Amino acid sequence: MKKNKKNSIVRFVFMLFFISFLVVYFSELAGYYEYKNYKRTELTKEQIEQFEKDIASGKEVDLNNYLVFENKKYNNKLSILASKLSSGVSNLVETGVENTFKFLSNLVEDN
Repeated sequence: MKKNKKNSIVRFVFMLFFISFLVVYFSELAGYYEYKNYKRTELTKEQIEQFEKDIASGKEVDLNNYLVFENKKYNNKLSILASKLSSGVSNLVETGVENTFKFLSNLVEDN
C-alpha cells in the first residue's frame, strides 16, 4: 500500500513539473515574452515622441516625467524567512568549517 501511495505522489509531482514545463515552453513559442518586451519598447518610443514634442513646443522638460519606474517589492514573509534561514545556514557552515580547520591546524602543530 505504501509503495503505491509513494508512486502516486511521485507521479503527481512529475506531472506537475511536466505541465509547468509545457506552459512555459508554449508561452515561449507563442511569443509572450517578446510581446512584453515589444510593449515596453513601444512605451519608450511614445515617451521619446512626447519628449520631443515638449521640447519643440518650448515646454519645461523634466526627465522624471518621461521615465517609467517599475519598483517591484519582493519582500514578503516567505522571502524574509528564506533570507533569514539562508543566513543562519551560512553562519553554521562557516562556523563548522572554521572549527574543522582549527582542529586540523591543532593536529598538525602538535606533531
